[in-house]
Amino acid sequence: MAPIRLALIGLSSSSPSWLTLAHLPYLLSARGQQKFQIVALQNSSLAAAEAAIKKYNFDPTVVKAYGSPEELAKDEDVDLVVVGTRVDVHYGNLKGVLEGWKATGKTVGKGVYSEWPLASNLQQVEELVALAKETGVKTVVGTQGWASPVVKKVGEVLRSGRVGKVLSSELRLSGLTAEREAVQEKTEYFTQREVGGNLWSVGGGHLIDLLQSALGELQTNVKSHFHIQRPLVPLKDISTGTITRTVTSNTPDLLYVVGSLPASDTVQRDASLHLRMRRGPPFPGEPAFVWTVTGEKGEIRVTSPESVAIFLGAGDVKIEVHDYETDKVEEVEWKWEGWQEELPAPARNVGTVYEGVWEAWTEGTSKEGGEKRYNDWEVAGKRHELIERLLVDNGF
Repeated sequence: MAPIRLALIGLSSSSPSWLTLAHLPYLLSARGQQKFQIVALQNSSLAAAEAAIKKYNFDPTVVKAYGSPEELAKDEDVDLVVVGTRVDVHYGNLKGVLEGWKATGKTVGKGVYSEWPLASNLQQVEELVALAKETGVKTVVGTQGWASPVVKKVGEVLRSGRVGKVLSSELRLSGLTAEREAVQEKTEYFTQREVGGNLWSVGGGHLIDLLQSALGELQTNVKSHFHIQRPLVPLKDISTGTITRTVTSNTPDLLYVVGSLPASDTVQRDASLHLRMRRGPPFPGEPAFVWTVTGEKGEIRVTSPESVAIFLGAGDVKIEVHDYETDKVEEVEWKWEGWQEELPAPARNVGTVYEGVWEAWTEGTSKEGGEKRYNDWEVAGKRHELIERLLVDNGF
């Protein structure tokens, strides 16, 4: 099969972005170029797209520049559109591409891959999901924590029966911003609920997806308590280290979520799941990320000094198993595949998603023998529905 021809929306020439850090390294690797070919860039203007083509040394006779999703949608040489802008412009770009394809009637063989969150609010998400279903295009969303070899190794341990059936699981996270009070000026949107990219929607969405991928879909009895501990948030200029101004946040910075899991081959019926997230560093000496899975015969503990290590793919992660009978704790080895080790850390899980897209497009399914290859927008819709419901339940 010929490479899948893709367009990137949001590849900036002026500052590093998630597309730069996590997508390009795989797409420009020898392995990635066998399966994907970048044929177009779209930014907020034609000039910005042309600047990005020049910045990344793309051949302008191969990679076309566009200044709007409507113009991009007219390019018949594009199979897959990848959106990696800030979340508050996901909706406009995705809708523009989908409606453009719909207008031409040329949707066969087309697909969209949006970074997470899919859009700023549930109404936009539901509209995009419905539009994608109507057009029949393939959909992918960038929640990739499930692809981590750490998560896969935890699944292996559970399926082996080593710790027995899961009785409960708890995840504690401190971080996502380097400081307890200040945030960088460029991430002011973390304090703005209307933008849709904050501690809960971004970090919480990734973690909820990771946990449910590993343990099963939460049942409907999910309870939560969200709180704004620091409503006044100083904005810091990272180049000078000075505080430029202070804004009022309307997004929670402390979150507790409790729910129960359905019965499965590895999980006891109504096993408890507990998630606690807080913005800012952990207590000195404590890991920023602690995930425990308590079983009948033992307990798994996953720890990392980095709060986003698993879904970002960066940082040291340790898996340990406590055997109740012997009372011994053993570290469980995990590792990246060879081709993943050749990539920068943020590109490893994302590269796995691209691999899944290639396999699914060539074989016609998003799963192989029940094994996930990527999350589609149906999954994204479920995650967004839970995220929005819990925000509303807590008065946000």
